[in-house]
Amino acid sequence: MLAARDRARGAMIGLAVGDALGAPIEFGYTSTMIREKMDIVRHFHDNIMPPKGVWTDDTSMALCLADSLLEKQGYDSYDIMDKFAAWEFSGYRSYYPMGYGVGMQTDIAITAYTENPILKKDEPETESIANGCIMRLAPVVIANIKNTKKNVIRSARLSCRETHNSTGAMAITELMAATLYLILKGEPKDCLLEKAKNMIKDEPSKAFLKSIDDSHSRIFDRKGDSLRDLGGYALDSYDIAMWGLINFDSFLYGMLGVLGLGGDADTNAAIYGQLAGAYYGYDLIPDEWKNEVYLAEDIKKLADNLCEIKKYKILRTRFEDDDSFKAKGKQS
Repeated sequence: MLAARDRARGAMIGLAVGDALGAPIEFGYTSTMIREKMDIVRHFHDNIMPPKGVWTDDTSMALCLADSLLEKQGYDSYDIMDKFAAWEFSGYRSYYPMGYGVGMQTDIAITAYTENPILKKDEPETESIANGCIMRLAPVVIANIKNTKKNVIRSARLSCRETHNSTGAMAITELMAATLYLILKGEPKDCLLEKAKNMIKDEPSKAFLKSIDDSHSRIFDRKGDSLRDLGGYALDSYDIAMWGLINFDSFLYGMLGVLGLGGDADTNAAIYGQLAGAYYGYDLIPDEWKNEVYLAEDIKKLADNLCEIKKYKILRTRFEDDDSFKAKGKQS
């Protein structure tokens, strides 16, 4: 059985690899065009932007989360959002001088945070169920690997709310977190989806997941035609990632399959990379990818250190309706 550290490294490097492979083909390419160019695409290249092996917002935000969780040894909303803002506006944890690839909903949330960091208890939910809530998730789950299932789901839910405060986004984030947690614990592919759904206890999340349950049937369609050329909806990205995991027997071919579906290629591949990287482990990610992806050694070290968090706590949140709410100036 794979060691937890190997699975954690696989999830983090897998995220970055998928992001970097998909970034050059995110815009202006159909799935048909990508498949015709796969011999080029699979080597990190088809455009000069971004440069070879360089990733975008998916990985940058994951590294922001990892940095904060390690520095605080737990979850601190304000520190996480400060790092997200430093990324978007100043290029923290980015190859670029500012946040490359930031999504519309994420930009709205970060900008709102800089104006007023507290999310009021009567604040209406957003309508966004964009995939930004799950593309960056791996550090939160890895940091909680020694924690209870309940706390894993709670931490994932909070990480979603920072930028995507909607029932749908939170439900899919919880499902993604449960799936990744089970894989990190060595769960096989069989019945993985059902076991992940059974970890979700929040009633609104359960109701939302039940309402979209039929969509998951496309995961088991070997050809994946119904998943081609899809945009940034979190449910689509989750199903695409699961399709790549379920229908292929290696990280390599699952990744190529996901890339060949087109659509929001970098984020779909980053989400697949988290799940498949954890499932197959770091050693089974192709050497070219894991060695040439930008900041590879730093990402490996972050994964190792996240595994070493001994007593993860929810230190403070910025949500007035949350039990761990504290004003920004008040430390835990």
